Amino acid sequence: MRYHHLRRRGLHALAALALLALAPTSFAQTVKCGLFVSETGSAKLQLDAPDRGRQLSEYDSDKSFALQSIDGQLSLVNLRYGLISTVMISRNGRELSVDDRHYRLSKPAQCQAVIPHPEGSCLADPAGCLADLHEKDITELEAGCNEGVPALCSRLVEKYRQLEQSDEDGGLSEMQIAAARAYMEKAMAEIDIPASCREESEHADEAACLKVMEASPELVQKVNDALLGASAAAGMVGVLSRTSQPPLSPKHLANLLAFCEQTKDGDFCTEVAQQHWDANKLVDATSALALACTGGSSSACTMAPALQQLGAELVPQAAETIPCGEYVSQRALMDTLSFGDRGLVKAGFGQLRARVEDGAIRIRHERGGDFVLKQLPNGDLLGMDEWTRFQRFKRQPDQGGQARCMPPVDFNEVPLVQDCPKALVDGGAETCCASGKLQGCNVLGTRLGLNGQWQQAAEQYLKVCRAGIREGCENLASVQENSSTVDAHSMLQEVCQADSSGRHVACDLLETRNWGLMVIGGALQRALEETLRDEDMDTDADEGTAPGKRTPNHK
Repeated sequence: MRYHHLRRRGLHALAALALLALAPTSFAQTVKCGLFVSETGSAKLQLDAPDRGRQLSEYDSDKSFALQSIDGQLSLVNLRYGLISTVMISRNGRELSVDDRHYRLSKPAQCQAVIPHPEGSCLADPAGCLADLHEKDITELEAGCNEGVPALCSRLVEKYRQLEQSDEDGGLSEMQIAAARAYMEKAMAEIDIPASCREESEHADEAACLKVMEASPELVQKVNDALLGASAAAGMVGVLSRTSQPPLSPKHLANLLAFCEQTKDGDFCTEVAQQHWDANKLVDATSALALACTGGSSSACTMAPALQQLGAELVPQAAETIPCGEYVSQRALMDTLSFGDRGLVKAGFGQLRARVEDGAIRIRHERGGDFVLKQLPNGDLLGMDEWTRFQRFKRQPDQGGQARCMPPVDFNEVPLVQDCPKALVDGGAETCCASGKLQGCNVLGTRLGLNGQWQQAAEQYLKVCRAGIREGCENLASVQENSSTVDAHSMLQEVCQADSSGRHVACDLLETRNWGLMVIGGALQRALEETLRDEDMDTDADEGTAPGKRTPNHK
């Protein structure tokens, strides 16, 4: 017995020496393993070993961290975000101070063994590894992800996406290319470019052009500004076009799922589930979501069970008609959908309109897009878009038998023709609008709104709306949220009544927008702006300066 006791003491001594090799020699105490609870708030730290642990949260995924000696100080390196926090140990390792938060050991646990990491690997120097996260190539990211560093795994998703984008034109859409070219044409026309630098000139000469550029830094700056402006114009078109990204390739999706199975990180596995869901690989997405739940993601734990219960029925079918009745999901954001007459849907925060398009049930919302649902063999609905992703809406039994709903209304809509690539260039929107190109009027309305000229913005949107273009009517409705002087409701009502069919898109906006809430929201917004303006004026008066101009809030 004496021999065994001495042997145990020897093992403990070796463990302490291993810890001291990791921690700075100035530390007289070593950290203990187990659950540490914050003295204030609900933050918790689970130390699994002297070199690693997890930050636990009741409302978020667990975040893994490494303990590392940096410049003679024990530090906690968050492996999800790369954040570094100073760690102080007290009371023989039973208390920790991480930055400004104090933790006490609540549930002691046996320490797991310290994991040795090969020189040059990410976890051999986690702080240094994460410092140049955005400069790493795919091979480095895959190696780091394979070690279980979530930040590198998530960056890998972005890298795969970039790799799959077309090299030609940088993966830009035709609309983005047209906008960038239009901006460059106007900008370059205003710059005195020498003939040697103009491709179309018979005097074009690359060597001579370089000499001119080297001797004229002002010219180089102007060209760079033009390129930046063209890039911004293309980016703005990308934001406004509402185009969705194509799914990742099967090879990259398989790689991500394998990394998820290995790391079981809540945040990363949720990203993997999203990528598979968007690629219509629902079974693999559900598996990744279950792994995210294992990794401590509370939202994944809410969603995964209802999907796992479906088994072989997790196969969407093409919808032929809009549902009728009530459907309930397990998510609080939009947990109930009540389908009623004429395609109207009550969603808890207002009344929306549903339609069937390409076999999917689409519900248009006020943010310029659609909630997208697909039907399952058992009659339930599955959320497919970014807002309803992973939601299973279960069909609720009718109170009085089979529900009956009046058929939906098909409204007459005209697409907004993208016939004005120069609309984002100064003066381009005015010129296009004056020539009858409604894309120019729409862009002009947005510019006027951003400058606080709401009445003028409404007039431009009204032109677009009268033509039966939904974007114009939606933008016109949004003006009422920002200005008490604009009665967008009356404008839309006039447009709707002028159409004898009652199927003008303005009629749909009148019925589905929450006008009462818009008026209240607009009033609150204006009251807040007035309060802030008064505070600014008081401050400026105290400082003896003129009040500054405030930028209006616009969607």
